[in-house]
Amino acid sequence: MTAKSSEDFWNTSSSSAFNFDDDEDDGSQPEYVFTSIPEENSILSIHSIISKTSLNLILDDLKSTNEYVAPPVEEVILKMLTGQKYSLEVYKKFTDKLVLLDSALESMDGDIILNVILFLKSTLRPNIFFHQLAKRKLAVKHYAIHLIVNNHYSEVADLYMRTGLNSNMKQLYYLIGRDIRNKESLLKRLETFTAEHLQKVNNNDDKLEILENSQLLKWQVEKNENCDSIIEQLAVLCKNEFEKNKNSIEILLDFKKRLKIDDFAFEWTVLNVLASMELWPQLTELFVKPNWLTKKNSLKTVMPAEIFVYGLSRHESPKEILELYLPYISDSERGLYLAQKMNCHKFVIQHYIKERDRLALIQYKSKVSPQDEEYFLIKNALLSNDKKWKN
Repeated sequence: MTAKSSEDFWNTSSSSAFNFDDDEDDGSQPEYVFTSIPEENSILSIHSIISKTSLNLILDDLKSTNEYVAPPVEEVILKMLTGQKYSLEVYKKFTDKLVLLDSALESMDGDIILNVILFLKSTLRPNIFFHQLAKRKLAVKHYAIHLIVNNHYSEVADLYMRTGLNSNMKQLYYLIGRDIRNKESLLKRLETFTAEHLQKVNNNDDKLEILENSQLLKWQVEKNENCDSIIEQLAVLCKNEFEKNKNSIEILLDFKKRLKIDDFAFEWTVLNVLASMELWPQLTELFVKPNWLTKKNSLKTVMPAEIFVYGLSRHESPKEILELYLPYISDSERGLYLAQKMNCHKFVIQHYIKERDRLALIQYKSKVSPQDEEYFLIKNALLSNDKKWKN
């Protein structure tokens, strides 16, 4: 290289030689020395470090390690059946919880069913919980028993209402009173129930029964009585009254009115009490009344005469008492049948005599004992010339 070409190189080269004159301050500085680098140029894209595919693989792997897969429901039910350790908390999904409930019901094991129900109660919103129970009546039954055993009667009422089992409210009324011996305490508790829940009872007959029972309880508290039902109380009252005063039923009629006892139940109870006490005159006085139109006595009762006679026969009433009431049966053939069943021979014999049925009378003669009054009644009728027999 010549001296000229060497000089040209340094003067024209992009790599200039060091110049001490560069240190001289010319009053101006490069802008980039004191200004910040633009923000967009300071953030590096993650994909400049790792590919998108590799990043997704890493994220998926982290997700799989954080998620816990719940075991099959069958495994947990089996552990519960065999007394092994188990956890229901691993079932987070709503669908899994329903499968768990259905599997518990299929197991028919009360403890398993209850444990699963209580788990659902603690993890589901109340409206969803009751809605699902309403679809599974067996689940409602098990949960109700659990609440009843633990005396959570308000919760039982809520359960019945929210699952559409209003018909069970009457059952709850009687359950509330169990194990309470003191009548006054029982009355207070049942009055509270009636005030809070009676309007929820849909069946009118159930409502009426609850009200009648409450009226009985009030009456018993006032009179210091202690029977389990209205009819039983009526029977006891009837017996006591006729033992003290055999000619008055005013207290009985007052009890009937207050407790709204229907005529049939009242008369049937009084009939049975008087028959059991063998108070036949009082029975006749109450139920046999003169008929001014026919000039004969008639049976004054809402009961059919056949039922009345049957009621008497249950107490082994004397034959003459039964025969006193048998004529009140309007169907003579039915009356005859009952008389034969109850061995009321005199009534049967008189019926055949009235019907002028000689052959029937002869056949019936074999059913009575010789020397009995009924035997001579048949014999005398057959020997009488006053009868014109039809056969």
